[in-house]
Amino acid sequence: MSKPVIVLDPGHGGYDPGAVAFGLEEKTLNLNLALEVAARLEGIKVLLTRDRDVFVTLADRVALSRRAGPELFLSLHANAGGGRGFESFIASGLPGGHRAVEKQSKIHGRIMTALKPWTIIDRGRKRAAFYVLRHNPFPAVLIESLFIDNEREAGLWRDSRFVSALAGGVVRGIYEALGLSPASDKIRELDPGSSGPGTLYTVQVGAFAYLENARQRLAEAREAGFKDAYIYHKQYSS
Repeated sequence: MSKPVIVLDPGHGGYDPGAVAFGLEEKTLNLNLALEVAARLEGIKVLLTRDRDVFVTLADRVALSRRAGPELFLSLHANAGGGRGFESFIASGLPGGHRAVEKQSKIHGRIMTALKPWTIIDRGRKRAAFYVLRHNPFPAVLIESLFIDNEREAGLWRDSRFVSALAGGVVRGIYEALGLSPASDKIRELDPGSSGPGTLYTVQVGAFAYLENARQRLAEAREAGFKDAYIYHKQYSS
């Protein structure tokens, strides 16, 4: 059975930075989010309209979608203009039973659940005549994740925990929109019932009776890039 296909569309790029504020460029935020989402998706064929900092025309983005015939086209953006919060869009004029309507609802809901610990304002599910939506023959959704010209929300974009939760919400939304179950635990979404920011989660990669074995695993973890790995000593009764 062939894998379902989706197109991830990181907005802007190259000489088009998108919104710019507080030292952030929207094009970079969009691309980083798209790459993280793509890395977490399993059992799905993921195509990106761009995978680096290059300019891609709106027409070329839609042309890729037309060639690919995806189950979902998802355009990723950050917002600006003096507001706050998260919102999503589908094309204006679509009938109520269109596949994009249901997919928008599921993606929007999952993202808002993921962002609950940060008390992000829900600006709602909307419709607009954005080019990549109105010219796309396949179900297309565009998300606007926070306002980077809002000082608090720009700060959240610099918080790796927030970005990880946002990516987790996008991934869960994609799976739900496609009627699939996540293939593994690579979706790291905060539990809405947790205390959110300020909560720390530890990950243990082994427990050893001999110090030398623990040191070997520590060296492997640091070589893999986990700079904050360390050995925790605990007494136990046999």
